[in-house]
Amino acid sequence: MTSTRHFALCFLGPILLGALYCTLVSLIWEWFDERRISPMQVMLVGCVVVAMSTRWFLRNFVAVKCPYCSGKAYEMQGRGNRFMCMVCGKDH
Repeated sequence: MTSTRHFALCFLGPILLGALYCTLVSLIWEWFDERRISPMQVMLVGCVVVAMSTRWFLRNFVAVKCPYCSGKAYEMQGRGNRFMCMVCGKDH
């Protein structure tokens, strides 16, 4: 995967999964009302958790191809959209 595609996936992935989560909550809206649970609070908390966990998963488990040696490079912590290769150690 290229770094451009990784950036697009990290931007759109949490949004799409958050929308899917909200759709699932809206399908069982009445179930929440019967148990006196606010569906809007469930949506808010759930969307934040889904977005953070999706971003964490993509950062730690989706590799980018290193332009120097074609090895696997992962995003560096604290430096957005910067990657470090696990094979040659270069960052790009």
